[in-house]
Amino acid sequence: MTILVVGTPGSGKSEKAEELAVTLSEGVKKYYIATMIPFGEEGAQRVKRHIARRDGKGFSTIEKPLRVQELISSVPDLADSTCLLECMSNLIGNEMHDENNAGLSDDALADYIMDSVKKLCSVSKNMVIVTNHFPLEDENYDEDTKRYVKLIDMVNSRLKALSDTVYEIKDGEWVIENN
Repeated sequence: MTILVVGTPGSGKSEKAEELAVTLSEGVKKYYIATMIPFGEEGAQRVKRHIARRDGKGFSTIEKPLRVQELISSVPDLADSTCLLECMSNLIGNEMHDENNAGLSDDALADYIMDSVKKLCSVSKNMVIVTNHFPLEDENYDEDTKRYVKLIDMVNSRLKALSDTVYEIKDGEWVIENN
């Protein structure tokens, strides 16, 4: 089963995703796939908050900020596990700025990211994916940020089609969509 959890920063999407992963993982191993590269004190504090919130929930944490599909060959028991991939917006930003992806068009980069996530979903028993949503219409974004927001929107649309269930926070309420 693949579940997508969508929200704006600070909306409670991470807590919802953890709750779903714990529920789905009954009797199987739980992996928390962390994609954030913490920059500065703010990043370090955010990581500490996430680790503290997961304490006692039985997650094994894997730091994988790029090329998540590589986990298929390095984590032998993914097929019998529930994975929580946190967060697509970090993964997209990391892949967008990785020198190995320099020169890729937006479509090619979105395809690459989706292919890596699809591969991971296809081998895990359950996958809960967390992603952010940002408004596309903000004229104050610089060109790099506009590209980043566009890529998030492109990947999110594809993730919604891939997922069995989508949880999206709208006006403070969870809207659930089953595919």
